[in-house]
Amino acid sequence: MRAAVYHGPRTVTVEDVPDATIQEPGDLVVATKTASMCGSDLYLFNGEVPDLVAPGHTTLGHEICGEVVEVGPAVTRFAVGDRVTFPYSVSCGRCGCCRAGQTAHCLTTGKAIYGFGTAFGDLGGSQAEYVRVPHADDHLEHVPDAISDDVAPFLSCNLPAAAIAVDAAGIESTDTVAVVGCGPTGLLALDLVRQRTHAAVYALDPVAFRREQAEKRGAIALDAGPDAADASIQTIIDTTHGLGVHKIIEFAGRGPAFDLAVALARPGATISGGGVYLERDHTVSLFDMYFKNLRLLLNGFANAKTAQWRAIQLIEHGVIDPTTVVTHRTRLAEFPTAAQQFADREPGFLKMLITP
Repeated sequence: MRAAVYHGPRTVTVEDVPDATIQEPGDLVVATKTASMCGSDLYLFNGEVPDLVAPGHTTLGHEICGEVVEVGPAVTRFAVGDRVTFPYSVSCGRCGCCRAGQTAHCLTTGKAIYGFGTAFGDLGGSQAEYVRVPHADDHLEHVPDAISDDVAPFLSCNLPAAAIAVDAAGIESTDTVAVVGCGPTGLLALDLVRQRTHAAVYALDPVAFRREQAEKRGAIALDAGPDAADASIQTIIDTTHGLGVHKIIEFAGRGPAFDLAVALARPGATISGGGVYLERDHTVSLFDMYFKNLRLLLNGFANAKTAQWRAIQLIEHGVIDPTTVVTHRTRLAEFPTAAQQFADREPGFLKMLITP
C-alpha cells in the first residue's frame, strides 16, 4: 500500500510500505476515504522532535474518515463497509485513566497515537491508503450518515480539541475573550467562543490571512508577530480598562504564545490551552501567574475520545461547520508538496483534505 513516510526534516515521500493487516483479534483495517494534516504533525514534519520518529519508517497522520475493509475475530461493534473515524489516540476504555476520562493517557496502549512516531506506539498514520486500528471496539466511532467524508476527519482531533478547550474555559455571556493562534483548530474554537459571549472577542496570530479569517468570524484581529505583539497587548489592555480579558483560549502551542496569553489575562482570568507544547526549556514567570490569581488549564494532549460524541452533535445540529477552514484538497501522491505549503503558512492555506 502507499503511505506518506518521514525521511527527515521537511522531507516526506509517498511510497510503498507493508500492508496494514490484522495483528490482534481486536484489530480491524480501514481504507482511507479522506485524511488531513494537523498542526501538531508539523513538529514531526519540521524535524523538531527527532527522538520521536524513525526516518524511512514512520508514517504520518491521525485524522481520518475511513471504510472498514477487514475485521478481527474479536471485533463486535463494526463490520466491513462501515464508515468510521478514530480519535488521534488509541484507548482501551477500561483502564484507570480511561475510566477517569483521561483517554489520551491510556495505560493499556501506552499513550499510543496514530502516525506520531516510535515513541507513541509506532502506529501507522492516516496519510495512507489503509490503516490498522487496534482496540477497535473501544475507541473507533461510527460516522453518522448526515456527516460527509469531508467533515468526518475533523472528529479525529480538531473539533473535539476545540470543544474541550472552549468548554473548559467556562465562558460567560459577558466575558471578554482572546483566542491566541488562529490556525484551523483555533478558528473552530473562535466559532464556538462567538456563540458563548456578547462581549468583545480578540484573535491574535502572526499570519495576516489567518487574521482575516478571524475577522470574518466576528473577532477583533490583532498581529501576534514578534514586532507587533507588545502593541497588540497594549491595545487589549487599553480597551479593557487596564485589566485584560476574562478568558484566553490558546491554540498556538508555543512558548511565546503562552507568554502572550499570560500577558493578556486580567486578575482571576482563565487560560485554557489547547496547543501542543513540546518545548521543554521555555522559561515562564510563576510570579506573573501567581500575582494575577490565574486559573490554568492545559488540554493540548486532548482526551479527544471523550469529546467525539459532543463534536458529532455540534455538527449534526448545525452549531458549527468545520469545512469553513478547508482551503485545499490534494491527492495522497501530491501530499508532500501540500505539506510544505502548510508548514510555510502560505497565504490562503489553512487546512487540506487528502484523498488516496
